[in-house]
Amino acid sequence: SDEIIKDLIINIISSKKLSNRLIFDGYPRNINQAKNLDEMLIKYKQKISCVLSLRVENDIVLKRILGRQVCSKCGMVFNKFFYPSNKNNHKCESQYLKIRPDDTEDTIMKRLNTYSKVTFPLINYYQKQDLVKEIDGNGKIDQIHEEISNIIKSLGT
Repeated sequence: SDEIIKDLIINIISSKKLSNRLIFDGYPRNINQAKNLDEMLIKYKQKISCVLSLRVENDIVLKRILGRQVCSKCGMVFNKFFYPSNKNNHKCESQYLKIRPDDTEDTIMKRLNTYSKVTFPLINYYQKQDLVKEIDGNGKIDQIHEEISNIIKSLGT
């Protein structure tokens, strides 16, 4: 619930040693959580420096999730479409490659629908505060990582 999440977030943002040095991934997820976060930030004298928005086409999201394979032995993550396991990048046997039980097209489509209705309105909420930095999430991981890293580095100056 939003109240449980709020209590967890308070434990983190009330820490003086973490002041304005936090990155939230997947939070807030709705407008109510964003408004709660605003109140907590004011109370603990913190601020949001930016909101990263990764734009990714739905067909890419589907392939990334449906293709995901995790090695149950070593924990490495592969993707049968974009980064398949092979003898050069993975020493464990293929029998250890597992697909998460919730990585189904039906589940993914429900998540995308929820995101569209509940989470996406946050982009507009934070755009009004001039906090959104949009990133093309359709590219390769290295490119996306570099763009995110550059944005974060620029915040420190």
